[in-house]
Amino acid sequence: MNKPCPADVILQFAIEQIHEGHFERVLALGFSWELIRFLESLSGRDLHDLFNVAEHFIALRIDFDQAQSQIAIRRVSEQRRLRQTQQALLRAGAPRQLMIEIYGWTATYYCEQRKFLGLEDDLPKGGRPRTPTPEEEDQILLCWDQYADRPLGERYLETAQAVRVSVRQIRRTVEQRERQSDGAALHHLPKQETVLVSRPQARAAR
Repeated sequence: MNKPCPADVILQFAIEQIHEGHFERVLALGFSWELIRFLESLSGRDLHDLFNVAEHFIALRIDFDQAQSQIAIRRVSEQRRLRQTQQALLRAGAPRQLMIEIYGWTATYYCEQRKFLGLEDDLPKGGRPRTPTPEEEDQILLCWDQYADRPLGERYLETAQAVRVSVRQIRRTVEQRERQSDGAALHHLPKQETVLVSRPQARAAR
């Protein structure tokens, strides 16, 4: 059996839309009301004969916008990469609050995505993650600084993959260092000097 040509496909689509009453779709293709009524009246035998000559009166033209196609391809690729990163983060133990902060997820969507990936029972629900060993903490912070130019989600993921720890442990280690840095900064703030201003003495009574 020969593969249908584009003219056959267009004609088949037009006939289906006519029979379903979607005349506006057929009109949008350039069919006139006269031709629509004619097609509607044809028998199966007549339609068969018409398909044999469809390529003589139906032509398909494709307007391909190179610039817009590149934009569309890039957008789809970016969305695919983002989706893959998000799923990898979930598999690596990303906590709910982190996904909310980075991607604007809701708690319900977070649960739905974990369920979609079959992760409902893989990770503990709540509680503090296992404290990384000193060696792991050093590696986490080293990789975290090395990946500073990455988007935040990818930074968490690549650090987790490099050190082979969970995203929860990375978040805990990074937050702990930030708290220590903030505390050290406050500790080294210069003390405000207090200047005592003496009051003028009362004039001696004459």
